[in-house]
Amino acid sequence: MKTEGMSKAAVARAAACEPLARITANAHTHTTWCDGKNSAEEMVRAALAAGFQCIGFSGHSYTWFDESYAMSLEGTKRYRQEIRRLAQAYRGQIDIRLGTEWDWHSKDTDPADYDYVIGSCHYLYSPVSQAYYTIDYTPQELKRCLQEGFDGDADAMVCAYYKNVAEMATQRRPDIVGHLDLLRKLNAQGCYFDETAPGYLKQACRAADACMEAGCIIEINTGGVYKGYRDTPYPAEPILRYIARSGGKITVNSDAHDAKGIDFMFSEALQLAKDCGFSSLWQLTADGMKEFSI
Repeated sequence: MKTEGMSKAAVARAAACEPLARITANAHTHTTWCDGKNSAEEMVRAALAAGFQCIGFSGHSYTWFDESYAMSLEGTKRYRQEIRRLAQAYRGQIDIRLGTEWDWHSKDTDPADYDYVIGSCHYLYSPVSQAYYTIDYTPQELKRCLQEGFDGDADAMVCAYYKNVAEMATQRRPDIVGHLDLLRKLNAQGCYFDETAPGYLKQACRAADACMEAGCIIEINTGGVYKGYRDTPYPAEPILRYIARSGGKITVNSDAHDAKGIDFMFSEALQLAKDCGFSSLWQLTADGMKEFSI
């Protein structure tokens, strides 16, 4: 286990943990209850085929202003019932946990209804245009967000996004923070903002600070790579290294929207975590999130 650049607390924590040779769980998965392509049971079978010990479901929470991708209010109730049913049906084969991906702009979720909560920011609201913009849907939508919502000021858009992430972590305190720098999904060519600029990295790291101070686990999310938008997972490597130096907690998820992506790039993500200076990784288990040394 490498210990260079890690906080003393992180090193001490890792030393007391069981070792993790490979990732055998995924807490960030979607099904046909929201915008996924496979049923929950098909995802369970894919998890079993991948040798998982645990799978968690994280259906998108209802957003009143955009019902195109999220669970409906009635669908949310039925989703919870279905995941609980599957947990009983597959008992002894795999542990199944009920979660939700709670968007910052969604107000309906009660964390008590779930085993765990992933907190994410998929939208930006502009007081200028008084409209919500999806920041990870299409380049055209992101461009509209920038031009209409923030008068073409990329710095203002970046600041607003990471302010949302920080507020979501501080006020909602989710168990896991999903794809912390999702704003860069459609920015592969740097056409909207400079991801290497000191100002950008400062905003991202401030948001990471808020997540860590709130006790949240920050996920390494391979979904953007699976869909072909980016070459590297979220968060970007400079932000991951900052989180490692700060003693932050991480987990690895694939944000799977189909059965084929259930364990996408997990071995590479595990190696990335080690290379960035992490000594441990948190993984979903039957008893909740548990820390393992890596």
